[in-house]
Amino acid sequence: MFTDTHANTYGWLLDQKIGTLTGVRSAVLVSADGLLHSRTSSISQDEGERYAAVASSLRGAARSYSEEFGGGGLRQVVLELDHYVSLITQTGANLLLLVQTTDPDADITTIAHQTGALAEKLGDQLAVKTRRPGPDEQAAR
Repeated sequence: MFTDTHANTYGWLLDQKIGTLTGVRSAVLVSADGLLHSRTSSISQDEGERYAAVASSLRGAARSYSEEFGGGGLRQVVLELDHYVSLITQTGANLLLLVQTTDPDADITTIAHQTGALAEKLGDQLAVKTRRPGPDEQAAR
């Protein structure tokens, strides 16, 4: 489990495997509960933390949708917006990889393929345990 959101442990890997792709603006590795793990050097710590919070929220909504309507589980959320596309890919237990393109016409096939390959590799190596309230937090409820 990680707690230091400033460590950027895998930022170098995101830069190397995703950040170098034509059409990619940024990438962040995020815990399912919204903590930033790592980010590409193309964005600031603050921006990475904002991406992390939104990615976690969107993942929650997608999981709820899947559960409600028999989707079988979450693989990826694709947001196609006027100015860019974002992919939020499940990267193992409680871990997400968000990739944002530079524009809506970026080569999404190549970006999605590389994102999926990295997500699989990272998912095999990283796992984030589900956080549960500690004894002090439970007593406060």
